[in-house]
Amino acid sequence: MKRPAKQLNTQMNLLLLNAPATAVPDHKEKELALTLMELLISAVHEHNLVLQANGGGDEPPEAHR
Repeated sequence: MKRPAKQLNTQMNLLLLNAPATAVPDHKEKELALTLMELLISAVHEHNLVLQANGGGDEPPEAHR
């Protein structure tokens, strides 16, 4: 079954750097984890806003199977 164009997922392919690993102090590790979570939540929120603006995102995921 073909999916309508508006339902296609986009994918970003990013090159991975071969940088040496660095140690992160414990107090900074928690701060980085919280910041990452905020970033991911914001990205999901933005994605949902785009779906709604394009007329999608109003049906449960089971409806697209």
